[in-house]
Amino acid sequence: MPWYLEHHFDPDFDHMHLKPRETESGKVDHYNLGYAQNVVHGQLLAELKEVSQEETAGLDSRYVYEKPVLPCGPNCAIDPANSHAIVAAANGYVFYNEGLITVKKMLNVRRDVDFHTGNVVFVNDIAVHGSVRTGFEVHGNNVLVKGVIEGARIHARGALASETGVKGQKSAQLYAAKAIRLPFCENAQLRTHGNVMIDTSCLHTDVYVSGSLVVKERLQGGTVYTSGLVYVMEQLGGGQGTPTQFVMGYDPFLFSKLRDVEASIKNLKSKVDSLETLCAKSPEHRTEFSPLKNEASRKLQAMHRIRTEIWEKFDAQDVPPGCRILVPGKVRPGVEISIGRAFLKVNDYLEDVRFCLENEEIVIHSPAVDK
Repeated sequence: MPWYLEHHFDPDFDHMHLKPRETESGKVDHYNLGYAQNVVHGQLLAELKEVSQEETAGLDSRYVYEKPVLPCGPNCAIDPANSHAIVAAANGYVFYNEGLITVKKMLNVRRDVDFHTGNVVFVNDIAVHGSVRTGFEVHGNNVLVKGVIEGARIHARGALASETGVKGQKSAQLYAAKAIRLPFCENAQLRTHGNVMIDTSCLHTDVYVSGSLVVKERLQGGTVYTSGLVYVMEQLGGGQGTPTQFVMGYDPFLFSKLRDVEASIKNLKSKVDSLETLCAKSPEHRTEFSPLKNEASRKLQAMHRIRTEIWEKFDAQDVPPGCRILVPGKVRPGVEISIGRAFLKVNDYLEDVRFCLENEEIVIHSPAVDK
């Protein structure tokens, strides 16, 4: 009896010739093209099945065998529960390589992430050899981008690094669970539970960092939310016309959540007001739009409760002892610093100083780093 290898992935998948997909609404999605065939450890990839001679006429002749042969390649394994099946032995993308089913753990995107690739979503490490263009997303474990990160969204379950830097166009949102390292960054939002290292300057960027933030040259503009150490080597602030703020001593991700909740409250309040205006037009309008207004009001009340809970969490937190700002270089006027409930605005030019909390007040000491 012949054997047929039934695939649980597309053996003819070609990432070089992706086509937009039509959504359920009939629109064409140019952003989600399915750049990689993701598989996870233990996932069934292919299995041999006995077929009759007559059945082979309707099957792909490339995968009809006279004997049960399994093309098991790197990072694949024979299923312990079925000797005629191949499963993935690692997280990665699956493809045929020299006639063998293969799983590759590292995804190399050897071009820009743009309309040719669509968004890139991968279960393991990613290296983008080009840039990540505005409007596109990259999701992976550890993520390396060799080109420029524009107004894109990147989500790394491990660390995120760039070899060129970030020109975020006020829309870049970068998240990494473990760490972020960039040559420079401007007009972006950074979020990490670990540390942020910027080799030159950080400009007009909001940073949410649970660990330490190190900027080797200039930090100017934007807001830093952290419960850890901030070290700015050359210059902090850009003068009175460039607001540079620090909110320190609390969980930065609570502030990130608060920011989202405040945006939701604003949008829902506007929606409730609009629906209230419609309801007042006539009894017919009230009948039609009251259910929508009531639902929006319910969501608005829920957002207010969440906001209250967040502030209660802030009140329960203590400022960590290592929460401070070190600047061996210069500090320009206009920098605003909050550590816990204490606040300080820098009104003079300073040099080689550190800011820390003492007796519920922010004090300035020099030098920045004790010898």
